[in-house]
Amino acid sequence: MTIWGVGRRFTILSVLYFFLALIAHYVWYPAFVIRGIPYVVLVIVGLVLVAIGVPIWVTAGTAVDRAFEAGRLATQGVYALCRHPIYGNAIFFTIPGILLFFRSWLLLTVPLVMVLAFRLLIREEEDYLRKKFGLEFLAYERDVNAVFPRVWKLHEALFYPVPTGRVAEHVYAVRDRDVNWFIYADGPHAIAVDAGYAGGTIQEELEQLPILPESVSHVFLTHADHDHAGRLDLFTNAQVHLGKGEEQMVDGTTPRMLGIYHSPRVTQPYPGLSDGEVVTAGTIKVQAIATPGHTPGSTSFLVDDRVLFTGDTLALQNGLVRPFYRLFNTDTAVQQESIRKLARLENVALLCTAHTGCTADYAGAMRHWRDESDVERLG
Repeated sequence: MTIWGVGRRFTILSVLYFFLALIAHYVWYPAFVIRGIPYVVLVIVGLVLVAIGVPIWVTAGTAVDRAFEAGRLATQGVYALCRHPIYGNAIFFTIPGILLFFRSWLLLTVPLVMVLAFRLLIREEEDYLRKKFGLEFLAYERDVNAVFPRVWKLHEALFYPVPTGRVAEHVYAVRDRDVNWFIYADGPHAIAVDAGYAGGTIQEELEQLPILPESVSHVFLTHADHDHAGRLDLFTNAQVHLGKGEEQMVDGTTPRMLGIYHSPRVTQPYPGLSDGEVVTAGTIKVQAIATPGHTPGSTSFLVDDRVLFTGDTLALQNGLVRPFYRLFNTDTAVQQESIRKLARLENVALLCTAHTGCTADYAGAMRHWRDESDVERLG
């Protein structure tokens, strides 16, 4: 099956019915005109639906294109809301929004015919996916609706940290609500990357690890947001590090989110790290890489030349790197430059993000960032 799936036949059937309904609307005009609702209201509602639908369509199309090319099943991002967001978007948002401009009750039956066409044709596409992906698709099919978006799962569609436990040799993740922070241990030496949320308790999570926070000698903050620097009090014997550019965030000079709030103050002494600066913690080598964009001083950390911790500098979606969500970034264009910078790294064996999991396929996840023509579409 091609990347188009059953989309061409679905489109032909939908367009055919649309033209038949349009002809009937004008032949029997004004029998089907919507009355009682001002036309300006219909236009505004239509524009809102289209404004919602077009970004979903672009995002879903890009995601499935990348997943198809890589031979992966798209299950994250908008694909965590429903299995077929391109069809769902057409049925619930974009097409109804456009049809409202015609002010016709008859034309508003087009989405109903689209639902029938979808149900008739989609079995073929899903049979193909069951054969290709087996148990992975069966689990996905069980948990996620076909076209009706699970909007109540939006948070989980955006943030999907890995469970607490061992990620790889030397690397342990701690899940603190919707964020991961990490411990890297080599024999008696241990460091942490980030420190999770303030308040609450993560004692049950910590009890699953073979390493105590008190044994951590250095904490490296990727940035100073409240979900990354909140539990520094856990590390009673550790030196705190963060990028030099982040000092403006922790001293209250620069606010976050259009001035809505400030990053928490870091009360422990912290040496500001320069781009490329190396810190040694026993047998562990940590290189700071300035990757601004999410915040001015966001920093990624390359540990022992093989494990890269990026915080919120990027997101992993269906196994591929994309910028972190624009709403939370101070400058996404700068962040894209930071991702290009990271894409040039060689021999990275493991990439770990704060909110969207980890991957051992660094080259595969980063491959589109080596092609300048792809970057704007990914952003």
